[in-house]
Formats: sequence, C-alpha cells, structure tokens
Amino acid sequence: MFRRLTQTGLPALAALLASACSTSFDTPTTLSSTGQLAAGDRRLLSVEEYADGEALAGMDTLFLPPVRIAPGADIDDAIPPARLVDVRVQLSQDLCQRLARAGFSVLPTGIPTEEETDPDGEVSAAITGIRRNNVATTGVSRLIGVAVPGPLNPRVPLGIGALGVEAEILDGTGRQVAAIRWASQNHLASGGGVTTILDGPDAFSNLADVMDLSSVFADAVGDLVTEARDGREPARASTPQGTCNGYEALIEAEAATG
Repeated sequence: MFRRLTQTGLPALAALLASACSTSFDTPTTLSSTGQLAAGDRRLLSVEEYADGEALAGMDTLFLPPVRIAPGADIDDAIPPARLVDVRVQLSQDLCQRLARAGFSVLPTGIPTEEETDPDGEVSAAITGIRRNNVATTGVSRLIGVAVPGPLNPRVPLGIGALGVEAEILDGTGRQVAAIRWASQNHLASGGGVTTILDGPDAFSNLADVMDLSSVFADAVGDLVTEARDGREPARASTPQGTCNGYEALIEAEAATG
C-alpha cells in the first residue's frame, strides 16, 4: 500500500507544483519605480524583476536596513505583532546572508566601521503579504516528508502558507539598479516538507511556511544580482562574520520604541 502511495500520490502532487507555488497579493508597491520590471522566472516561480548588470558590477558595499512591513500589506489579522517581528528578523537575516555570499559587504545600519567603506547603494525590502498555514496539515505534511525519502516531499494541499515580498537596490543617486516583486505559497512538494528535531517548535507553527519561504525569496534576490554581475569582473567585498545576526536587536529595538 505504501509503495502504491509513493508511485501514484507523489507524481500527482508534483504535477500540482507549478500551479500551487504561485500566489499574489493585491497591495500598493513600495518600489521607487515599476516601469523597468519585466516578467521573469525564479525556481519555477513567475516574478517581475529588473537588474542593471553594469551598475551592480561596480558595487561592493550595500546598506541593508531591516525588512519592513509595506503600508497596506495584506497580512492575516490574527498574527501577533511579536510574530511579525520574527518574520522581519528572519527575512532580514536571510537577505543579508545571501547578499554576503554574492560578494557584498552588507551594512545593517549604513554606518561603516573603520575597516569598511561607505555604501555604494541601498537595499530596500518590504513584506507585501503573509498567509498563515494550517498547523494541523503542516504537521501532517512534515511527518510525511520525514517518512518519504527523496527530493519531493509531499504537502497536504490544504492551509498552505504564503509570503509576498518586494525589494530594490538604489545607487548613490537614488537610481533603481535592481528590483523584484515576488510572492509564493510553500510548494506542495518541496524540501520544506522535511522536519528534524533541530527545527524546533517553529517547524509546526502557523508561520512555518512563511519562515521556509524567507530563504527562497532571499535566494531569488541573490540570484538576480549574481546573474546580472556575471561576466563583468564585479567589485567584491566581504561581510564580517556575525553581521547578519545584528538584525534581531535592531528590529526588536525598533518595535519597542514603536
């Protein structure tokens, strides 16, 4: 019976992947401009994006303030403010780490140390929407994911969480040199179905899918920038170890002061 499930159930779930992973949030944009955006594809997900490879190749230091909640963002009412802080922290850290891997020095406060230079540009990112996942179905999906080995870990197709984020990079004159509008559900079949004891209780929370999707968004931004810089001998710098961990204190302090 189990073999029949894996032979028939998994292909059916995989067939739903392309239609299930995309979503959208009808919210006002925070981008300085949308006129240069074009349809793109990031890991099976349709997005709108733009990148000026020549301009990005000349940058090696970026100011990345904490990811914010967009005005008019479409967010489930029942999510407590403290949990929104958690989402902002996760997104900020993931985006910082991905840009660091892309060869940038990331400055969370925009103020360089004696060893760093002033930023060449600023990254602005805002959450446009959040959908909670159903805790019960997420738990079942993750337990199935542990039981079924392989790259396709099935999701119960009910109560799937979603995340919408947009980001842009502006140069020193305020000109947009990269931008992306991105929104996704957690896939019906994805690595997000696998849970280990190291994931802790958040793996079964109603924001588990959103936390999974945070790194997917960060990868989309990093891939966009990296591909645009490829072949141009880009400027490169390093982000000091531990820098990205500083977003937790920054966002918590901001939340405490209102």
